[in-house]
Amino acid sequence: MMLAAAFFGLGLTVAPTSAQQFTFEYYAMLSPQDTYNSSGLPLNDVCGIVQQDRANVHKFGRRDSADNIDPFFTTAERRAMIAGRCEYDPSYHTVERIRSQFIGFVLVRVFGNGNTVTRVQIFEAAG
Repeated sequence: MMLAAAFFGLGLTVAPTSAQQFTFEYYAMLSPQDTYNSSGLPLNDVCGIVQQDRANVHKFGRRDSADNIDPFFTTAERRAMIAGRCEYDPSYHTVERIRSQFIGFVLVRVFGNGNTVTRVQIFEAAG
């Protein structure tokens, strides 16, 4: 009880365990084509690039050579759940590196509860 009060006092919240369940993972190649939205405007955050990568895979059929097909981000509504939920190394995963092809292969782990995404972790992967 005191620990919960300490977290509350610090303004921290702890999500229920069920909200943080690992649901699936996939490998993707984040490439310059993923750094522009469907209207051709540049994306300025890594989460947006991951979201566009999934649109390129599922909606537009423009897969990069290392893109796996995931079982979930098949609709615009589901891809929208990526926004603001990405966790990654900001010293490595940057828009500039992705746009200039210094980053390629990533492992994406998705956490959620049912049909809700709570977290999207992005890791460098060998490929």
